[in-house]
Amino acid sequence: MVDARRTNGLRLRCLSEQEAPEALTAALAAAGRLVRARKGQVLIENGTPTDDVYLICAGRVRVELLALEGREVVIRDLGPGQFFGELASIDGGRRSATITALLPAELLLVPAAAFRQAVAASPEAATWFFGHLAALVRNLTDRVFEMSALNVKGRIHCQLVRMAAAAGVADNQSVIEPFPTHEELAALVGTHREAVTRELSYLAGAGFIIVQRRRLEIVKFLELSLLAKRARGDI
Repeated sequence: MVDARRTNGLRLRCLSEQEAPEALTAALAAAGRLVRARKGQVLIENGTPTDDVYLICAGRVRVELLALEGREVVIRDLGPGQFFGELASIDGGRRSATITALLPAELLLVPAAAFRQAVAASPEAATWFFGHLAALVRNLTDRVFEMSALNVKGRIHCQLVRMAAAAGVADNQSVIEPFPTHEELAALVGTHREAVTRELSYLAGAGFIIVQRRRLEIVKFLELSLLAKRARGDI
């Protein structure tokens, strides 16, 4: 049994990390309930008709698609302060991806109607949500471009820069932890494990990164960003 005061505090923390308007944070916290997921548990299955929204308070989840032949296509990983399920809550359509817990997780589950009502309750909340959707579209647009136009090295560089930015950068360094396995990173960039291993070995030998078991330290973030920008043709 979870203590109610602790649960409410956890709810507010996981929402405030999104820098959402205070009124929206309070409305979602009041409407939601805390749920727990074990490692490997499927929270949402692609094609199902559910429409709840989940906000991640602790743990990590993976957004992915599985092809008929069993190939895994990883869309992105999400952690505390992020959320998923919002698309089905808007249009009432079936789930567009499968969501699986990578680690034991605590999540705030908000019914779709309550989520829509909270977002529409004020101009500030609506503007915040529009910004979230715009960022989502931009991220997916970048991924489509990279998969279509860049070679494997360029895609790996761009993905590492994206992960480092999400983890936080200070003094030209970033620590990504837990870092995906080589097979998982390969699924993120549309290649095979051997290509990822080869490129990470090169970057480590060149002094860009330090690789440990499930931890990757980027020690030359600006220089790695330059490689990614060159691959994309931004400079």
